Amino acid sequence: MEISKTDLWSTGIYTIFNPQHRKLMRPLKRLLYKIESEAKEKVSSGIAKDVKRGLFESDFDLFENRNNSIKQLKEFCGNAVLTICKHENEEYWQESGNHTLLFNDSWFHITRDGGAHDYHNHANCSWCGIYYVDVGDSTLENGSNSFFDPRVSAHSYADYGTKYINDNPIFKSTPENGKLLIFPSYVYHSAPTYIGTKDRIIISFNTSIHFNM
Repeated sequence: MEISKTDLWSTGIYTIFNPQHRKLMRPLKRLLYKIESEAKEKVSSGIAKDVKRGLFESDFDLFENRNNSIKQLKEFCGNAVLTICKHENEEYWQESGNHTLLFNDSWFHITRDGGAHDYHNHANCSWCGIYYVDVGDSTLENGSNSFFDPRVSAHSYADYGTKYINDNPIFKSTPENGKLLIFPSYVYHSAPTYIGTKDRIIISFNTSIHFNM
């Protein structure tokens, strides 16, 4: 019996470290705590409150802030996303033109003991990012983001024919200060319950890429 296989439709989750994070960490935290102290609600965005607990979430316009540390982080994140998009779209990427990256949304979470953000994905964008400002007491099994196999997310049926999918449906990356995770918007993910005496602080964003001749 002759059998051939074609592997299709892989999903990449990218990891990039910010070499300037040690310089940015303190001013970033100072700004984020200031924004939190001035907010009127724990979920300032007002979006999907029922899947968030034990955390503060800012409005979705963080990268519009003119603070120098935010501007530097925005540039780092934008360059990372464009580099990844060029790699993923190598067959289609046109060098003779202007690729414009838009940050559709950008926000931050300050998660405290017992906080969590349940299973979700992000609509109306192409690539998303999570940047660890301060991991607090996070470890691989505490406070790390979980990413779910799109095949499992789209099709819940399981038997022994699908064990190669269902036996390892979750990817976790050890939280580290200055680490940026970039992933396609269709990937469902969550931040399971965080246990710690220190705050866990992350910045997230959604992007879209446009081309002009």
